[in-house]
Parts: sequence; structure tokens; C-alpha cells
Amino acid sequence: MSQPKISVVMSVYNREAYIGEAVESILKQSFRDFELIILDDGSTDDTLAILQAYQTHDERIRLIACPHRGIVATVNQGIDLARGEWVARMDSDDIALPYRFEYQMEWLALTGADVCGGWIRYWGSAEKGIVKYPKTDQAIKMGLLFGSSFANPTVMMKAALIKQLGYDSAWEKAEDYDLWERAVHAGWEMTNIPQVLLLYRRHGSQISEHFSGQQYILTQQIRRRYWEYVFDLMGLDKNGIDEISKIDQPSPCKSDMDSVDWTFTELLRRHQGEARELIFNHAVRLYLRAAADCEDIVARWSRLNSNFGTGPGLKIKLKLWVLGTLRIRPNGWLNRIRKFSLS
Repeated sequence: MSQPKISVVMSVYNREAYIGEAVESILKQSFRDFELIILDDGSTDDTLAILQAYQTHDERIRLIACPHRGIVATVNQGIDLARGEWVARMDSDDIALPYRFEYQMEWLALTGADVCGGWIRYWGSAEKGIVKYPKTDQAIKMGLLFGSSFANPTVMMKAALIKQLGYDSAWEKAEDYDLWERAVHAGWEMTNIPQVLLLYRRHGSQISEHFSGQQYILTQQIRRRYWEYVFDLMGLDKNGIDEISKIDQPSPCKSDMDSVDWTFTELLRRHQGEARELIFNHAVRLYLRAAADCEDIVARWSRLNSNFGTGPGLKIKLKLWVLGTLRIRPNGWLNRIRKFSLS
């Protein structure tokens, strides 16, 4: 093959039930100038045999069989081997929609960004719905204060840049969040296409299902690191980081709401457009979580909403009043608010 425009990197471990659909979704892309680098991470089922069969029928597939080392080591090897100008990530159990690469190349040419992701649609489980990610560079970087701003299997990155940074094995299970935090430091320009690019399969053998406790700890450490970085840039009092963190624990505890109010006011005051909307949506989630421990939560929320909201916020005020009056600590349904906060 001549040098391709895109190098698709996929790490695979024991995915015989799903790997065929994932590979075919890449091979059927409308944009066809790519190589597909597949690294079998020591699979013990029929995954490798399935991949070998695909390789014999499409010269764009570069299949490497490796001893089992974990996703970070194999993905980094794939990135090192990439010959394309762009590196696209793909998971071995998802399905890329046929226009994914075409739309991303057009969007990257339009925006001049260094990394581009897109929205995903959950499938394969009872949980359905579209997860929307922020579009603009500023909103994405503000979104990283609260979690990853990308769906990792949708991203396409400049090869020269990702080859410099790579994924860090010290943060495996949260390696993508760590990468984006470091990419901000490196000055990457970021964007997401406001359109579904991938069907994201939900099943019990995913990393997030098996290692949720470890993943949570690593994510919180990365998040703290990023909050401190952003607050240093803005010259903000870091006491607000601790107080917001108290609310955002699995079991929230009482926080200094004066500090929380001040922190969100400063973040909102310094941003406009999509970035302000994103910060405001996360403020909604955190005020709802804090309601059971704050007697004047409705008044506090009303002040914030009057300055930065887009409407009266009557439904939110009612929820805050109910949660505060009855001292209810919501958890499950607030996770949905967080997940679909930009829907």
C-alpha cells in the first residue's frame, strides 16, 4: 500500500463474538484511504483466527499477534506502526457508522483541529440513548473538569502529535482521560462533530464494568490534577476544588456552599456560549446532589440561575426544594443527568 491518509488502531482481546462486526464497520467506510492496524493482545478464544480470515481478503488490514500485555501497550505499538497522517481509534466491540471517517476528515479540514471525536449511541443492552459531547475547543476543555470530553473509540488525532504523547500505562483503565488532560497542556486544538459516529456496545465484559472502582480512583486523580492546572491559569482559589469534590463523591458530604457558589460564579463569568452552558449543566447536577445538606439551596441556585441561566429554572427549583426538604440524596437518576448533561 502507498502511505494511507488514516491509520486505524484497534486492540483486541477475546472478542470473538463482536470482532467481525467491528472490523466490517471499518472496511465499509465511505472514506477508503486508510490502513487498519489490528493488534491481537494474546486472545485465547477464536478472535485471532477470525482476524486472519479478514486479513486474507483485504490488504488494508495489518494484523499483529502479540503476547497479552494490556490495551495501553498494544495501542501504543499500533500508534508507533501507523503510517497515516491521522490516527483513528476504534474499539473491538463497537460499530463505526459508514460515514464516520468521511465526516471527520471534512470536519478537521474545516476546523483545523488536532483531534476530533463525535457522539455515540448506546446499544446492545437495556440502556439506550445518545451521548452528546461538546463541540468547541473551549467547551471540551471546560468539560474535562468533570470527566472525559471524548468518546475514545470515535477520536481521530494528528499522528505526529499522538506519537509524541502516547497513552500512559500508569493510568490504564483511565488512560484516555489522562491523554486528553496532557493534550491540553501540549496545546492541542480539540473538537467533536455534533453527530452520532459510532454505536457503542454495552456488555458485562467491558473495562468499565469490571474495574469501576479502580477506574473511579484514577479518574478522580486525573480530574484533581486538571482542576489545579485550570485554576492556576485562571488565578482562582483552589479551596473550591475541595468543596466541589466533597459533593461529587459517591456518597456526598456537607460542603462549604459559599466556596462552591463562588467557584461556579467565576467559571461561568469567564466563559460564554457552549462552554458556559456545559459548566451550568454540571452546576445543576452538583446543586441537586448538595441539596440534602444545604437549607438555603434554592436561594443559592436562584442567584446563580438569575445571572447565568437561560430561563426561570422552575423545575430545578422544585427538585431542589423537594430534595432539601425531605433530605433525599439522589444517586442513580443523577448519574443519567451527568451522562446526558448536553442532550
